[in-house]
Amino acid sequence: MATIDEMLIEWQKENFNKVYHTMKKALKEAKEERDVVKQKYCADYFGVSVNTLKSWVQFGCPEIRLDSGMVLYSKQAVRKWLLQYQK
Repeated sequence: MATIDEMLIEWQKENFNKVYHTMKKALKEAKEERDVVKQKYCADYFGVSVNTLKSWVQFGCPEIRLDSGMVLYSKQAVRKWLLQYQK
């Protein structure tokens, strides 16, 4: 038979895991809601490598290049650009 301390520890572990997974899911959803994202996140979103994304830019894929040199992408603009090649 489990002691009260053991039951409390098990309850704390279960609650921690529930909170952890809820927070992880919320962060993932928040990232997906953002339209303008960094290069790596855009590549991950479309399931391609950063090099593939860079090659898309050479073919006309829109990018946002800041004065600082940072490159950003609008997921909506990239999606629209990709859909024009849909057959």
